[in-house]
Amino acid sequence: MVRNVLSRMAMTGAAALVLAGAFSAPAQAQADPNAAEIASLLAGRGDCPAEYACLWVHRDWQGDRWQGRYNNGTLPSFINNKASSSYNNGRSCTVHFATGTWYSGQIMAEGLGSYRQDLSLDPKPGGGNWNDDFESMYWCSH
Repeated sequence: MVRNVLSRMAMTGAAALVLAGAFSAPAQAQADPNAAEIASLLAGRGDCPAEYACLWVHRDWQGDRWQGRYNNGTLPSFINNKASSSYNNGRSCTVHFATGTWYSGQIMAEGLGSYRQDLSLDPKPGGGNWNDDFESMYWCSH
């Protein structure tokens, strides 16, 4: 009798496993439909060399890139008031982008390793956004 009960339990368990398998879908790896776009964007940001802060003229780290390793009281004309994305790929501290020359005006702090993909989405205190609004930059403090 004990053997008969164990046999029925085993068959019931096996049947349950077979049925469970019949109604479950096999696990399939789902590719991220945005993977190529994400990789492309990160590659653009990756163009910023180590120990530099970088600004791009377009969002998503596209277009002409400026890179600064030291304090810059003024920015070159191609990026001055034209930056739309940023990345701090520095070595030790925060970089500060200023809306005026020689570190004047409002300051946007970009922490070490941080970035902004689209400065038009980043609000400034008091209104507006940081897009197309930098004229100088400095590291850590000045």
